[in-house]
Amino acid sequence: MKKLLPSVFLLLMVLASVLALCLTHWSYSAQDREAILAPASAAHPAGTDALGRDRLVRTAAALLIGLSGATAAATISIFFAAGFGLLAGFSPHWVAAVLMFVSDGFLSLPWLFLLMTVRSLLPLTASPLVTAVITFAVLAVLGWPAFARVIYRGAQGMRSSEWMLQGRACGLTTGQLMRVHVVPQLRPLMMPQFLVCVPAFVMAEANLGALGLGVGEPIPSWGAMLLELDNSALLVSSHWVYLPIALLVIVLLLLECFASEEKAYA
Repeated sequence: MKKLLPSVFLLLMVLASVLALCLTHWSYSAQDREAILAPASAAHPAGTDALGRDRLVRTAAALLIGLSGATAAATISIFFAAGFGLLAGFSPHWVAAVLMFVSDGFLSLPWLFLLMTVRSLLPLTASPLVTAVITFAVLAVLGWPAFARVIYRGAQGMRSSEWMLQGRACGLTTGQLMRVHVVPQLRPLMMPQFLVCVPAFVMAEANLGALGLGVGEPIPSWGAMLLELDNSALLVSSHWVYLPIALLVIVLLLLECFASEEKAYA
């Protein structure tokens, strides 16, 4: 029941964002040049930004893009970590040692600086969609090492278990054992790790966007919209400029709450 409440609130926010995009004739990139930095009105319920773009539409799109990108990156990261951890867990000890050394090497890297480096190396002519895909792809590639060790420890414990020895004695292949027994046994470990990844990736993308290295314009992102908070004159003239940061905090709190409940359940 405790897990239901944050997930319902998160679902309602996603549905509200979808409705905000569907029930307006403005797109996230459309400019209303007669309403630059306009206050809230019937045409623009949350006002507009410095380029005359509807702030409510852009915030809704940023929420959907951030959540979907972070979810996709977390899924890729967890699957990669699971494959790497299982390979190390069921390999000879020297192979496992080498694989875990590689994992620890990745873990020791300053991932935020690597993200900034990879993103800054993209050509200026790269399309916004390419920058979005690469941003979340880099997050997925750099986010797996810590969870690979968790999967490795779980697989290592199963390797000498009685049911594993019995399965081998019954003639089951390694693939059958993995598919039927090992992966279901590791699922309680993978789900909390996945739920931890999502808010971490959302926050990482917001940090990159605030540095100007996240999703490229005109695709909206939380980080890019948070740059408006640097404009003190805008903060005084319109309180709607706080809408992106308010929704970001709420989403992160809901994700963290849901993740903590899942870890407690596991």
